[in-house]
Amino acid sequence: MSTDWNTWFHYQLKASADGLEWAFSQIPTRLHHKLLPDPEYFGAWQPARHVWHITEYERCLALPAMRQWLGGPLPPADAREDEDAAWAKVQARDFFSLTAAFRAVRQEQIDLLDQFTPADWTTSIQTGWGPRPLSMVVTKTFQHTYEHADTLLRTVIWLSHLDLP
Repeated sequence: MSTDWNTWFHYQLKASADGLEWAFSQIPTRLHHKLLPDPEYFGAWQPARHVWHITEYERCLALPAMRQWLGGPLPPADAREDEDAAWAKVQARDFFSLTAAFRAVRQEQIDLLDQFTPADWTTSIQTGWGPRPLSMVVTKTFQHTYEHADTLLRTVIWLSHLDLP
């Protein structure tokens, strides 16, 4: 079976973004910035921080890594500031600004897909993860999205049995 990488990853990036945003939208707004009980199950972050974290990962690491196959530079090792300090500066952002920022950076990645050749997907170049093919970089993006969406979806499931206004 031959893989049409561009089509496959277009679908994966879109579907995982939709899932993450939907899960976040199902959590009551008043809980977006609250730590939930049982950090082993819900994670040690507020739901809003999961969305922000995905956005920052993609803006600072994934998107620049994708641009390398189009001639962009290797992102510097210190491309991201201390995550706790960065989050402290923006933690009051609301649902709309968090999801708009996420959608914008994700759309940039989706827009790049049509610029890649079939060889780009399997050719390894030096990345922040070492020599890797483009397919691994983009796979990491949607895997990482599902990782955090899983936490948000567990929150949605847990909240669904409570009688919340």
